[in-house]
Formats: sequence, C-alpha cells, structure tokens
Amino acid sequence: MNMLTSKTAGSMGSQPAQRPDFMSSLLLNRWIKGGIVAGPLIILMVGFLFIPLSYIVWGSFEGLKFNFSHYTRVFSSDINFNILLRTLQIGLIVTVISVTAAYPVAYLLTKLKAGALSTVSIFILIPLFTAFLIRTYAWMIILGREGIINNALIWLGFTSSPLPLLNTTFAVVVGMAHVFIPTAIFTMYSSMVRIDHEFARAAQILGAKPVQAFLRVYLPLTLPAVFSASILIFITAIGFYITPALLGGPSDTMISQLIVAQMTTLLNFELGYASSIVLLLVTICILFVASFFVPLEMIWSASTAASSEDEPRAAARLLRHLKRAIAPALLVTETVLHGATRPLLTHNARWLWAYTIIVLMFLTAPLIVVVILSFSSSPFVVFPPPGFSLQWWDKLANATEWHRSFFFSAQLGIASAFVATIIGTMGAFWLVRTKFLFKKMLFLFSLSPLMVPVVIIATSLYVFEARLRILGTFGGLVMGHVLLSVPYVIVVMAAALRNFDESLEPAASVHGARPLQVLRFITLPILKPALLTAGLLAFLTSFDELLVGIFLLGRQTPTLPIKFWGDIKYQIDPLLSAASTLIVILVAASIITVQLVRARHNARTAASTAE
Repeated sequence: MNMLTSKTAGSMGSQPAQRPDFMSSLLLNRWIKGGIVAGPLIILMVGFLFIPLSYIVWGSFEGLKFNFSHYTRVFSSDINFNILLRTLQIGLIVTVISVTAAYPVAYLLTKLKAGALSTVSIFILIPLFTAFLIRTYAWMIILGREGIINNALIWLGFTSSPLPLLNTTFAVVVGMAHVFIPTAIFTMYSSMVRIDHEFARAAQILGAKPVQAFLRVYLPLTLPAVFSASILIFITAIGFYITPALLGGPSDTMISQLIVAQMTTLLNFELGYASSIVLLLVTICILFVASFFVPLEMIWSASTAASSEDEPRAAARLLRHLKRAIAPALLVTETVLHGATRPLLTHNARWLWAYTIIVLMFLTAPLIVVVILSFSSSPFVVFPPPGFSLQWWDKLANATEWHRSFFFSAQLGIASAFVATIIGTMGAFWLVRTKFLFKKMLFLFSLSPLMVPVVIIATSLYVFEARLRILGTFGGLVMGHVLLSVPYVIVVMAAALRNFDESLEPAASVHGARPLQVLRFITLPILKPALLTAGLLAFLTSFDELLVGIFLLGRQTPTLPIKFWGDIKYQIDPLLSAASTLIVILVAASIITVQLVRARHNARTAASTAE
C-alpha cells in the first residue's frame, strides 16, 4: 500500500503545478460538495418514494373528503381481515424455519478459511440471485401431482395416489423458505464473523461443557444477528407476491395478492390504497418494536451497527431477566443436550458439514431439476426425462418473443444498474464521509425501499407516474428499478468505504492531485471490486423484478419476468426449463466472475501491503 502511495505521489508530483479548474474549486466548498454528492440520492428518495407514498395515503381517504370507510372495509370484512392474519402467520412460520435452518450454516461459514468459504458461498449465492420465478417454477415441478416427490412416494410404496402438495400452505412455506434461507445465512454471517470463537473456548477451559459454552456465551452474542435476520425476512415475507400466487391456493392468499387484484383487476383503487397503507403501517410497527432490541441499521448493514456505540438496551435487559427466570430449566436442558450431542461435538464438526451439505442440496436441487428438464425428450414436464433431446433449446433459439424480452430486460437492467451504481455510490460517499446530525436517520431513509414492501412501491409509482405522464415509458420503468436497486449499492459501497484507507487521498492531494484526479486514480480503482459487486447486485435486482414491471410497463416489450409470468400461469412445458437454465448459467457465471475478481484484488492488495 505504501508503494502504491509512493508511485502515485511520484507520478503526480512530477507534473507541474496546475491552477485548480472550476469543478475542483467547487468541490473544495463543503456545502457545494455535499449538495452535488447527496443531491441525486435525495431527489430519488423524495421524488420517487416519499411523494408517491403521500399520493396513495391521500387517495386512501379520498383527500379532502376524509372518507376512512376503505380502512373500515379492510378490518370489517372477514375475508380481508383473514387475509391479513394469514399473511402474518405465514410470514412468521417462514421466518422461524429460515433462520433456524440457516443458523448452523452461518456458524460453519465463520470457521472456514478463505478458499473453502468462497466455494461454499458460490453454492449459496447462485440460488440467492436466481430469479424468484425460476425457483418457484422448480417447486411447481417438484410438488405437482406428477412431480418428483409424489412419484418417489408412490415408487417407494408410501402412498398409492398422489398427495395434494401443490396449492397448499405447505407448498407456500417450502417455496418461501427456499427463497429466504440464503438471505438468512448471509445476514447472520455478516455479524457472526465478527465474534471471536475464543470466548467460547475460554468458557470451556474454565469448566463449562461445550453445550453450556454455546448456550451461555456464543449464542447470546449472536442474538442481534438472529434478530436482524428475522426482522429482514419477516417484513419481506409479508409483502411477498410471486411464490404465494403460484404455489398457494385460494385459502393461502396473502395481502400482496389482494392489493394487486384490487388495483389491476377490480380497479378499486381506494381500497387498494387503504390495503397498501395497512401493510405499510404493519411494517412500520414491526420495525419500531425491533428498534428496541437491535439498531435498525444493523439489519441491512452490520458494519454500520458495529461502528455504533449504542447498545440494544431493551434486548440486553430482557436477556438478563430471561436468563435469571429460566436458569433452572436451562441447566436441565444443558445437561440433556450435552449427553445427546457429546458424540457430535468433535473438532472436525463432521455433523455440521453434513448438515450444511443437506442445506446446500435443498437450495440447489430445484435448479438442477430445471437444468435436467431442459434436455428432456418429452413434450410434457416429466421427471426423470424419458430421454435426452435438444428440442427445447432449439425452440428457445427460434422463440423471437423470448429473445425480445431477454434483450429488453438486459437493456433495462444495464440502464438501471448504471444509474443506481452512480447514485448509490455518491450517496454512500455522503453518508460515510460527511458528519452531520441525524446521520443514522438519513442512512435508514436511504435504505427505506428495502423496508417498504415492493407491492406498495409499485402501487405508489403507478399512481405517481400516471400523474407525471411517464407511466409506460422506458424512463419511468428505469426509475422504478433504480429505486429498488440503490439501497443494495449503498450497503455494499458504504461497507467498502469504511474499510478504505483514507490516508491515501491526502497523500495524493499533497503532491498536487486535484479532487477529481484523486477520485479517478486512487479511490475508484481501489473500490473497483465493490463497484463491480454493487453493479451486479443492481443489475440482478432489476433483471428479477416483476411487480414494478406489471404496474409500470405499459405497452412496452414485456420484460423477461413478465414473459415468464404470463407463460407459467397458463402452461408448464420444458421450454420454460430451457429459458430458466440459460438464466441460471448467466447468474452462475456472473457470481463466479465477481468472486474471482475479488480474490485477485485481495491477493494484489495483500502483496502490495507485504512489500
């Protein structure tokens, strides 16, 4: 790193002193610099989130009429109220299952070396960034009457007729858990990796049993991470649309489906607005309660919370009282668990590896099924395929509608990722490098699109862009996707900037580099892996988005998710498998490329530091 500084300083110091240009002189002013850097992010959040949300709030009680009857209908109608309760129930079940299943895997990741960690992460990242529609389509094949599970049960003799697995609550929970387990793993891992395992070892040296060391030392330290993952998954699950719509039946309708039906089919806009606001208020209440137990910024950015000196006061007090109350029962439980788990608690942790492999198989198996079916010789979805054939790939190669949708989605994703990366990176610089009041509040405001259910954002943008007369335009669609992508860019870039050695920039400035030169030749090259990761996240977020497209597309070429959605609702054939396989291959290639770039960058950085 010192060599890099000296090389840069030497190359810049050899140039004659130049008078600051107009832009550089502007950037020397703190307020002008802050306005330039923060302006795009503020305009985006206020103009395309806050104002659109205010429109649906205003419309929910018909403006100056102050007609709150639509809210009354949400709670007085047995159907609507039961849908709300069912949404919360399914969200809670999915959250518990996802966090419980992900915890051992996240724990194992904290103990792996860089090479093994990168390999295991790939098998988690590929399902994480594969489109929700593709994963849901795979579960439709697995859980169908002629699906893999039913055929296996009949072949093994456990049942004589297919079980009704599809269009049930069971199918919804399994499909949503498959979506959220990777999210839970990485959310908990980002905090758990900061915990020193020596604490638990020290407890064992002092006489604690392995189970006691885990339950009394390590587990309490990980509770903020568990709580953060639970809140993130729960508020996302209650606003989920794709999986319940395709895997559930009429009795499994969730509130997001109700809102879409009210806005697009029934055209009851006021009731749709009211339902959206009720869902938003439920989300706000959940976050408000969560704020008493863990800093909200920790849910989306563990590094931000780690730098904070504030402790989760309510959580700490509650944990102390709870430990005192359950101390006798805890001691009995620890004794029983110690006897049951003693053979498993070995240094190699083979059971933990076995469990992780099972979870990875659960995450990747649906994608493997889709890939295999893309080479089926059958005209129908049959697993295992009766033979090998490239007929579906040949049909995909000649399916012009799929080609148009793919290229339109790619164009939309590139445009959205480009704009989102610029806005998010500038916003991250502002949030990390600038000191001002209410910094945490503004950080949370910049991440608010992650807190607000997507169906509410889509509804509000639909109303707002219709008033601006940009509904159904490419620009309007891009802004909707940018709004959803920017928070991911901010999280990635804020973490990278906090780990950035800021002494490099003053060193370059001392030797005559102007602010823009420092940014171009010093800061951005070092941040290149983070920029690549942020851009990929933004692209995949746009490429996978369905609801915003349904509301904002208009008469434009259908995006790939909308094309996929239209076909999967009416027919399931191996052509969808071929299209899905192509996307899985592209996602896998992108993730592996990013991993290789990051590994190469880290190796270069380590070598420079050593020199």
